[in-house]
Amino acid sequence: MNYRRLTILLLFWGFVLPVFSQQDSVLLENSAVARKFYFRRDSAGFFTAAFVNKASGKNYANPGTEEFNITVNDSLLNGKNCRYLSHSLQKTGDTTVLRVLLQTTLPGVFVQLGYQLFAEIPLIRKHVGVINKSNLKLRLTNLDVEHMNFQVVDKYMNEVHANYGSFLTRVPYKADYNDAAVMLYNTIAKQGAIFGNEAPSVLKNTEIYSSKHGLIQVGMRHINETFPFETNLAPGDTFTSPGAFIYVFSADTWEEGFEGSFASYTRKYAGIHLFTMKDKPLLMYNTWQPFQAAMDEQLIKDCADKLALAGADLFTIDAGWYKYLGDYDTDPAKFPNGLKLVADYIRSKGMKVGLWFSAAGVNGGSSVALQHPEWLIKTKDMKNANLHDTRRVTDSSGMDGALRTMSLASPYYDHMKTVISKYVNDLQLSYIKLDFAIANSAYLHDPEQSGDYESNEQKLYPDRAASYYSNYMRMLQLMDELHAAFPDLLIDCTFEAWGRYNVSDYALMQHGDYDWIVNFDVPPPDGPINVRQMNYDRARVIPSATMNIGNMQVNFTNAEYVYFSLASSNLCMMGDARKMTGEQIAFYKKWNAYFKSCEAKYQYTQYHQTYDVFDRATDKNWDGCYRINTEKQAGLLFFYRNNSNDSARNFTIPFLQPQSRYRIYSFEKNKTIAILTGEELKQKGITVKAPGKYTAVVLEIEKE
Repeated sequence: MNYRRLTILLLFWGFVLPVFSQQDSVLLENSAVARKFYFRRDSAGFFTAAFVNKASGKNYANPGTEEFNITVNDSLLNGKNCRYLSHSLQKTGDTTVLRVLLQTTLPGVFVQLGYQLFAEIPLIRKHVGVINKSNLKLRLTNLDVEHMNFQVVDKYMNEVHANYGSFLTRVPYKADYNDAAVMLYNTIAKQGAIFGNEAPSVLKNTEIYSSKHGLIQVGMRHINETFPFETNLAPGDTFTSPGAFIYVFSADTWEEGFEGSFASYTRKYAGIHLFTMKDKPLLMYNTWQPFQAAMDEQLIKDCADKLALAGADLFTIDAGWYKYLGDYDTDPAKFPNGLKLVADYIRSKGMKVGLWFSAAGVNGGSSVALQHPEWLIKTKDMKNANLHDTRRVTDSSGMDGALRTMSLASPYYDHMKTVISKYVNDLQLSYIKLDFAIANSAYLHDPEQSGDYESNEQKLYPDRAASYYSNYMRMLQLMDELHAAFPDLLIDCTFEAWGRYNVSDYALMQHGDYDWIVNFDVPPPDGPINVRQMNYDRARVIPSATMNIGNMQVNFTNAEYVYFSLASSNLCMMGDARKMTGEQIAFYKKWNAYFKSCEAKYQYTQYHQTYDVFDRATDKNWDGCYRINTEKQAGLLFFYRNNSNDSARNFTIPFLQPQSRYRIYSFEKNKTIAILTGEELKQKGITVKAPGKYTAVVLEIEKE
């Protein structure tokens, strides 16, 4: 090999070529975790030799690790058959990055491995890159970012906590789209690991011992599975995989494994875009229920008048404001003076403005669909596809009539970006909601009714398998480019767009701000209990602040129970605002102002703790959560009495500083109800009284 030419290439790729040493290993470590890699300079091989949980001193890596797997043009590449070329280790602030360059068995094709270590958190994040310096087009499939022989202590007494930590099972386990993070926990040794997967939606694949005992795989679905990963790499291009991470811990309970430094990683380093945004709305309103498409200028003004009195922060006009889906010309029958007049009116009332769009769904009779049929996704029998649901009507207008699905990996992407950008500019939008299926449906569960069966020169993919990754990546690109153009714009990507009911993941939260994760249409008490169940089921892994839970209405009876239930995740409300009583308006205004003051002091919305203190909400029990800023040692405590016969319950707080004193304050009663040490709160807790059923108690806690 011409090493002078290789050095030039490495510098061209932005890769620092360090001075070669005689060592055959490299160590990546902090005070909490260490990962040691072994390699040889005279033959192939680069792999993890040790993955040490420093809290226990145990090495979880076993011999025979392949490090990664990816198939390139039908050739399997991994750490065993790729040859080490160089590595660099760089620390910036509290983040350490290791980059390793490998020569593959394919001429002109290189693999670059990237590892990240954050502060003193026992977590290592990883990416796999492929650099194409050949003259060939490369087809990439079967990607395992992590492909490691990994065992927590031993093969016995290991639990798997899956589905965002809400489902207990055992090995072997093959994960699905609900598994942004999967825990393996040894109940005897009190040690465990969490395997995080940052691939988008249904493309995620995490396997714990399902291929062979002891093998951990974190990456994307293989080519022979439903929703496979496939992408193509032109000469001169580089592919970088979604991230994967491994977090190790020692804890008395599995619940504790999802708290502490794991939550710190999610909040600080996982790239949650919402946490970079300033001046976020607290109480958000949306027109969808009960109005759906039956809205007009006067109705919106009347609702805005009442919501302004209630202290609402954001008013979103949902689906149905346009004539034809895809063209997005304002419906003149509903808005004869245009949307700008309405948007200006909402802002004059002190609220920000939001607007609904479908990312890829269009009306089959829209101008864009008729003029560009080559942009439409096709079914197996080559008909224009409706990937969202089963409707096949062809001549309806309306809110979502004659629905068809466009490919975002076609010039339709530019059309949609232009449409959204124009409305953001013209209406000074602060929020957009992106809806409807883009590659896979939340409602159609036959995998044959997903993806694009047609490829043409207008589309960026050569076949159906590649259409999934292309369309999901274009959705992420759309959100990134809108954020770049409009830094203050909040983007909500719904579960419908993301392709499965109640799905959320790191990929979505790294590029969007909210996930409209579910709609619950039932009034209290069931609706608020459903809200808290969803929050409990997801918030160990996905920050609760990013989850919009829909269809709880501002004019429901027992509005207080509804509002406080939403406050455990995100205050997103609907309903006929014109029907709010004076008492409801005063309640919303009072508590919204209070929560805003608490957010300014504590940033409590970025935190959510349940530990093993709280159970999942049922009709018969008490439940709750803590939203305590662990750095400021202050925040809010939420407790809910459902249809329980107990008017009081005792709750401990296990994670405060033992010797510090804490003031617990009731805003509702305007008094301090206790001053206790962290040790007292951990051992004895506090007694919470709720005289009535289906009520909530909210308390403030602050270190003195």
